[in-house]
Amino acid sequence: MDKETQLEEAAKVYFGRAKKAFVAARQKIKKTALREATELDLSDMGLCELPQELFALKKLEKLILDGNKIAYIPEEISELKNLRHLSIKGNGIMLLPKNLNKLKKLERLYVGYNTISKLPDSICELRKLKMLNAASNLLTTLPKEIGNLKSLLKLSLHDNMIASIPKSIGDLKLLKELFLDNNNLSSVPVALANLRDLEELVLSGNELKRIPKEFSGLKKLNELLLDENQLKTLPASLAMCKSLSIIGLFGNPIKNIPKELTNKPGLTVDRN
Repeated sequence: MDKETQLEEAAKVYFGRAKKAFVAARQKIKKTALREATELDLSDMGLCELPQELFALKKLEKLILDGNKIAYIPEEISELKNLRHLSIKGNGIMLLPKNLNKLKKLERLYVGYNTISKLPDSICELRKLKMLNAASNLLTTLPKEIGNLKSLLKLSLHDNMIASIPKSIGDLKLLKELFLDNNNLSSVPVALANLRDLEELVLSGNELKRIPKEFSGLKKLNELLLDENQLKTLPASLAMCKSLSIIGLFGNPIKNIPKELTNKPGLTVDRN
């Protein structure tokens, strides 16, 4: 069998599988419609595109599309007005629809493990959003108004190429967990110190040379992970973080740690 014939056969197999996946998805959608169900899981089916019938499921509250081969999410997704949970992890998505802001009830949005280079500004209008995971994409920046996500509790942005964080992030007053590890950050805004409910802050795998002394105001902070950065020292004021139990410092060129930290009861400074 010559190379051209092999390619033709491979193409037939690929499109055959894609067609089967599409038909199977339509069947699932039909059953969901008949039952008037509020949840639909179309994950790991080999889908390359979404059937139009999906967008007629007006009662849908939870939609999972993880682990497919979907290249884009059509703007018709905005027809699913009752969606509270949308997960499209592990596809080949490069762009998110600009009209995501029409999903007013959305509380959980998982778009990680794709090839998204930019989050649409409209995402900042999702005022009920509690969880946003955009990890393992190609993000270099964040929307300037990300601080408008007032209900956000957890923000996962690890394993991107983010070089700077908007100051508005300090307006996420309810945020408890923030993951910014494995990015291209050389600094973090002092505005992070405004996150008074923050319990876990992960900044490992960046190029940070200093930590703002204002972080002393993070009274609920329990974990501060700073491994694999360029830190030579830490502010002694971190000892004022009443709940702090661990600081991760592995892989930093740090020589001396302030005695206020090494002597703080209940705090482990892990350099190994």
